[in-house]
Amino acid sequence: MNQSPRGALAAAMAEMAVLRALQVAGRRLLARRSRAVRGPLQTVPPWELHVHLPVGDTDLALLLRDAWLIPEAVGLPAMVIEELDQHVQILLAAGLGYRRDDLLKTLSRLPLEQLVLPWDAPARTDEAHAPGK
Repeated sequence: MNQSPRGALAAAMAEMAVLRALQVAGRRLLARRSRAVRGPLQTVPPWELHVHLPVGDTDLALLLRDAWLIPEAVGLPAMVIEELDQHVQILLAAGLGYRRDDLLKTLSRLPLEQLVLPWDAPARTDEAHAPGK
């Protein structure tokens, strides 16, 4: 897929956000299991644990709680975060591993050229982006 520099930068940011959300969910998913289950999965990256452990639809909100705080803090548009959240929920519920091509398809449905992305917005010197500040 041929991408504009803007599209490539948006894809990189989205990829980091999605992998972070999968990591948050994976750590929570593993923490809820017994030591006998956790032991053999210690070598599996946290963003891939949902492939090995079933995720119920009712678990999604709990597993993804606060998973989007960093993208929100740096100013990723709500529309993008909502699409990424839906993408991650599908991966979790279906037990599918992350694939960059699938993420690019999700991003292709967004009007990236029309959205104000974090690097387009005026600098916000009065706000700290770091969590807890």
